[in-house]
Amino acid sequence: MSEEPQFKNSDDRRVDRYAFDAEVQFRSGTRRANVQVRDISTLGARVSGVFLVQTGDHIFLKLPMIEAIPARVAWADSFEFGCEFDRAINDSVLTAITASQH
Repeated sequence: MSEEPQFKNSDDRRVDRYAFDAEVQFRSGTRRANVQVRDISTLGARVSGVFLVQTGDHIFLKLPMIEAIPARVAWADSFEFGCEFDRAINDSVLTAITASQH
């Protein structure tokens, strides 16, 4: 994967993002925290509520209905960051996850 951010702004996105507002568990090494996923796509997510992550860090996000997803921090800005999943989420699984918040 490229070390450059893949989706910090809409012009750089490879796939559509969906509004998503859910509290999920974040893990990086021994650090764990509950964070908010603000939007999501099959390739990654925008997350807020955790600090001290840096571009390139490897993390896990536990999304509703599926096992923890390994990801890489693509960009970080104060208490918000974007991550790129190590493997894309299937479109139907993403639809189920986003529908689960209603």
